[in-house]
Amino acid sequence: MKITKTWFTLIEVLLWILIFSIVILWWFQALSAVNIGKVKLMEKANITKDVVYFTEKLFEEIKTWWVIDYEEYFNRKVIWLTTQNGHYSQPTGFWNFWYLWTIATTNYGNNFYYCRSGDGINMWTWWCYDNLFNTTAILQNGHQQRYWQYAFQFIDYNGNMNADGWDENGNGNIRWDDDDEHLWSGPIVFTWWENVNEIYLISWDGKKRTFLRWTWRQDPNKPDVIPACGTTTFWSWCLWTIEILKLDWKDWGIDHRLVPTSAWSFDGIIDTWLIDEKFWTGAWIIAGSNDFNYWQPLFPDTVNVSDFQVYLYPNTNIKHAWKDKDPSSNINPYLRLSITLEPSWKKRVWMRWEVPKYTINTTINLVDYFTQ
Repeated sequence: MKITKTWFTLIEVLLWILIFSIVILWWFQALSAVNIGKVKLMEKANITKDVVYFTEKLFEEIKTWWVIDYEEYFNRKVIWLTTQNGHYSQPTGFWNFWYLWTIATTNYGNNFYYCRSGDGINMWTWWCYDNLFNTTAILQNGHQQRYWQYAFQFIDYNGNMNADGWDENGNGNIRWDDDDEHLWSGPIVFTWWENVNEIYLISWDGKKRTFLRWTWRQDPNKPDVIPACGTTTFWSWCLWTIEILKLDWKDWGIDHRLVPTSAWSFDGIIDTWLIDEKFWTGAWIIAGSNDFNYWQPLFPDTVNVSDFQVYLYPNTNIKHAWKDKDPSSNINPYLRLSITLEPSWKKRVWMRWEVPKYTINTTINLVDYFTQ
């Protein structure tokens, strides 16, 4: 068949249209790729900005005027070390020891217990919270501890191990006798190289406390096809965060009541802890009384803290344990922190690319410069 000039022109036009369409399609694809790349870059920049800002906020909460709260770690060790939901499952009372788990009662049981050797038996290497070498003659393991109770573990009030009923001068008080001996050695409050899970810090002047813990809740933005978190296989679908709680001191006595007649009220010794006023409104709140209502998240719901590990050194208070010659104990206190952050489902639901993860490892010095 003979191709006429008209047919030739038509074919030529169609070819140009095809070429133009390919160019336009390629151009739109390139523009789309540029836009997608721009969106990914901006989204990554926003995520990175959140990560930097909120981790710096976390670090700042840790490293400003704080030292290791050895009394609270001792309290935690004596109570229970089982974790649930990322943090410990049993409350310690935060040194506000009370009777039968209620802060409202006026029956607070024993005030303090003191360590003492028996007749010819030295309690030194066993300490007294986990044996009968204390003034209550019962095991204190599993009991909430009062303020200063860890420091008392370092003192033997019957250092000569005689049978005088621990009262060397016979004045009815076993303390401040000639047989009182500061051992300068005491129990460790956590195991070396072990994740302590929660951060307990106290200010250099002993009047403020800050606690940090890892916890989770259901992520309201997760896709419906994904099961709820909290099972043994779906923890990664939870919304994990770091919560903070702060306490403030009061000298209200060992019964934690604001009345002048309370035992040891206004004697210059810190014995009662309240939830910091920034965490509540209204009347004073004794720490340990439904304190789970007052923990506040440090990270927004756009950030998922998928891993959180804390390592502290040393594991005894060197101010009380200078007799310990182990080089690993005679060091400046410091904290090692490992934290992994990633976008929560609120951010991930819009992503069609690999979800970024950020793992940050840092070491924070916790030396009490203000009292050196």
